[in-house]
Amino acid sequence: MSLDSSEDLSSSTTEQPPAKPPAPRPRWKKTAVIGGIALLGAVGVFVAQQRSGEAAPDKGAAAPDVPRVQGDTITFSDAFAKRAGIKRAKVRFDQLVPVVSAVGTVDFNAEHVAAIGTRLRGLVSRVSKFEGDAVKANEVLAHVESAELGEAQANVSMLDAERSAAELNSQREAKLAERNLTTAREAEIAAVEAKKAGLLLDAAEQKVAALGGNARVKHERMLGAHAVLSPIAGTVVERNVAPGQFVEGQLVAFKVANLDHLWIELDVFERNLTRVSVGDRAELRPLSGTADTLIGRVAKVASRIDQETHSAKVRIEVENRDRKLRVGQAVQAVIHSAGGAHAKLPIVPTAAITFVDGKPTVFVGAGPSSVRVVGVQLGANDGDETEIATGLQENDEIVTEGAFALKSELFR
Repeated sequence: MSLDSSEDLSSSTTEQPPAKPPAPRPRWKKTAVIGGIALLGAVGVFVAQQRSGEAAPDKGAAAPDVPRVQGDTITFSDAFAKRAGIKRAKVRFDQLVPVVSAVGTVDFNAEHVAAIGTRLRGLVSRVSKFEGDAVKANEVLAHVESAELGEAQANVSMLDAERSAAELNSQREAKLAERNLTTAREAEIAAVEAKKAGLLLDAAEQKVAALGGNARVKHERMLGAHAVLSPIAGTVVERNVAPGQFVEGQLVAFKVANLDHLWIELDVFERNLTRVSVGDRAELRPLSGTADTLIGRVAKVASRIDQETHSAKVRIEVENRDRKLRVGQAVQAVIHSAGGAHAKLPIVPTAAITFVDGKPTVFVGAGPSSVRVVGVQLGANDGDETEIATGLQENDEIVTEGAFALKSELFR
């Protein structure tokens, strides 16, 4: 029995249910999206308003309080003058004692230094003083054994004996001549020999003294013993001998200096030399800044100017009993000139002077709230005050404080 294929196919196929329509979107999600978009728009509008507000100035805001510069005149408000600390004072006419500043070096005072030589050839047997030791006048520094000195001392002893014999013979011949027991010629010859012996002895003693020895030696073992003595009281600052060293007569064995008295050698520029005179007071301060100010006096102003540096040497004498200075130390010196009187000139505080385009300038009052920019020519100064050679009048009132703030306005 045969089956119909179409019927079989239809009966075997399973029937599918109809598709469901999509579920509707919840209403709260749509609301959130719309709210977010609205919020972003509001933020953008706010930012745009802020930017437009910044760009457009407020017509009601006050103008900045800054000075006005018109030509050489600066006008400012009282509030600005108070903020800048501007103060004024009338120009003072007087005679200023100028000062000269220079840097120098501490050196020994040559009037209080002794270079002590051995004075003879010999062997150093002992050294008694060394660098830094204090010595008294005529104190022994070292001992030298010298054959040259020994021979000279022995010669003195020999000539002394010959002189004594010659004097005795002269006296004996004189007595015999009185008794007519000898001739007058014999007595004269004896007197001449005695005088000759005396002269030879004097010469021998002077030679021993030149060698630095003692002409009258008590014991033979002391012959040739030379003591090197210090002629002044002071401090040993140099030693060039040691025990066992053979020395020559020209050797400088020691240098002794009295450090209570020192010199300061300054190099002063040519343009300042006319302000410096012997006797001027000088304030001295070591560049190390470790000591108080010392007072010295100008002792000498050199008459020769160095052609390369255009400066001359100025010597300052200073007392150093407290040992605040050391030889070789660098020192800043300020010399207060005591030169002759000169015409009275305008004097202003040094702080009132400023430099505009490299030229010295002061601010002169031109009214209650304005000043003029005035160029000036500077004269002498003493550190705190400065002479004005040209540029100011007797009744001018200048800015003594706050000049820097006014100068800043010129370059605004």
